[in-house]
Parts: sequence; C-alpha cells; structure tokens
Amino acid sequence: MKRSHFGAVMLALALAGVQPSLAAAQGFPEKPINLVVPFPPGGAGDIFARIIAGEMQQRLGKPVIVMNKPGGGTAIAAREVANAPPDGYTILQGSNSTFVFPHAIKEDLPYDSVKQFEPIAILANVSLVLATHADHPVKDVAALVAAAKAAPGKLPLASYGGGTISHFAGEMFKSAAGIEMVHIAYKGSAPAMQDLLAKQVAFLVDTAVAVRPRAEDGKVRALAVFSGRRSAFMPDTPTLAELGFAGMDLDAWIGFVVPKGVPADVRTKLAGTVEDVMKSVTVVERLGKLGFEPAFATISDWPERIARDIAAMKAVAQKAGIKADD
Repeated sequence: MKRSHFGAVMLALALAGVQPSLAAAQGFPEKPINLVVPFPPGGAGDIFARIIAGEMQQRLGKPVIVMNKPGGGTAIAAREVANAPPDGYTILQGSNSTFVFPHAIKEDLPYDSVKQFEPIAILANVSLVLATHADHPVKDVAALVAAAKAAPGKLPLASYGGGTISHFAGEMFKSAAGIEMVHIAYKGSAPAMQDLLAKQVAFLVDTAVAVRPRAEDGKVRALAVFSGRRSAFMPDTPTLAELGFAGMDLDAWIGFVVPKGVPADVRTKLAGTVEDVMKSVTVVERLGKLGFEPAFATISDWPERIARDIAAMKAVAQKAGIKADD
C-alpha cells in the first residue's frame, strides 16, 4: 500500500470514530431527559427541581421530566441513576446529604459517590440554623454555651434525623463550643419543628427553609447559622464563625450529577444550560423565596472533592460517635 493511500485510510478511520461522538453531542438532546429527585412531590427539594426542569426544557427544546424516587435517605434515587445508561438522559438532583454524609457512617451503600457519578454543577446552597423556641430564656449562642456548661449532658439538641447534615452540624457545634448536649433525632424536619414549637425540645438544627417562616412569625428564635458567611435568606442572623467558633462553615448544597461515563461534551452542554437557567433573575427570585441561595459552580475535581469531604465527615462521626442507626 502506498504511503499516501495508507494515510487516507487512517484519516477515514479516525474520522469514522470521531464523527458519531460529535454528531451525538451536537444533536443532544434527541429525546426527553429524566431528572430524578430523591424526595416526594410537594416539598422544597421537589419544587426546586421543577423550577429548574421547566427552564431547562425551554432552552433544550425537549421535555425534562421530574421523576420522584424517595426513600432510603436518598439512596434509592442515587442507586437508580448510578446504574442508568451514561448518555446524559438521566440526571440526579443530589446534595452532600446524598454524596457525603451517608458514606461517613455506612459501608454498604448501594452506590459509590466517588466512582459512579460525574458532576454537572452545584446549583444552590441552603443554610443550616441553630434555633430555639421564642419563649426560651436563652437569647443567644453565648447564653446557650453557658447553660450547657452549667448542666453538662442535660440540654437537648435536636436534629431532623440521625446521620443527616443536621446531626453532623450539631455535633460540630458542640465540639467547637466544648459542651455536651443530648442529641435527639427526629424522622424529618416537620416533626422536629413541630416539637420545637410545642416546646417539647429546646434547641434544633434545621435548614433556613424551615426556620425563617417560623422566625418571621415570632415563634422561633434563630441563634446562628453554620455557613461561613451570613445567609442572604436570613441576613440578620450571625454566623457561628463570627461569634468565635473557628472552622464552622457548613452548608447543605444541591447539585446535578449524571452516571459515570457520560461524554464530556454532553455534560458541558447540560452545565451550560443549567448555568444559563441560574442566571435568570426570575429563577433566582423564585428560589430565594424558597430559601435556596443560588451558587452555580462546576466541579472539575469531583472524586477528590467528595473523597476529601467524606474523610472530614468520617472524622466528625468517629469523634462524636455518630452511627448509621442513630
């Protein structure tokens, strides 16, 4: 075979291998996209997904269908997406409550956050709040710390679930403050807030989404937020960091991920679409009313970041004795 003919053949073979990939990326999407949400319909996480899905649909020209797959502490939805075809047509709305905290206390999860997913982007943050009911004599964090030190292991500190970010945040606060409080785990935010309002529990770590409406009604007092900076949703509430608790910087974040193996150009197109959505003033206003703080960011080092966060939370769990059955 002549050299010129050999080169032509090799070029044709190379193009044959590249063209289908490029065509697939340029034509994406060619059918509806499923956005899997690990919560039942009607809650804040579901509403968030439906706002974003509707805006993506307008920009992509194909339906973006919200699929509610609650259960297993978000594990059911995560497992389904981890095992879906890596073609970009199945997206998971997840958070650090899906990808970090379960791995810090469980060894037998039905999915691997580090190895089985690739990120589209982080879309928003939700602040965590340390709160008490409005009639409690403790008016600020300093008074809470003093009361806890005066009665070690007596005061209750509730979370909306053992092993959740709410639980971890409470343990991190207790460690930073050098105090002992009794952890009380509820099965969800609603029953925890109900007991706080009924004065059945004195202190609670919950999201700003749950706390702010009650604070505005004068029924709950927000003592501090766990974020490293003040929440735009509750700007008058100080951070624990500014109150002198070093290293306190913990948010719940929400992001979109896809199964490992989705072509990079497809992920780039999805990320660009989501970024455009998150730049919409209308979207920002709608999410803000729900308590979500838009914070679009792509993640180039997903395996390293998630592994690092898991290791950090494992250290918290070991120090505090957090277990999967708490």
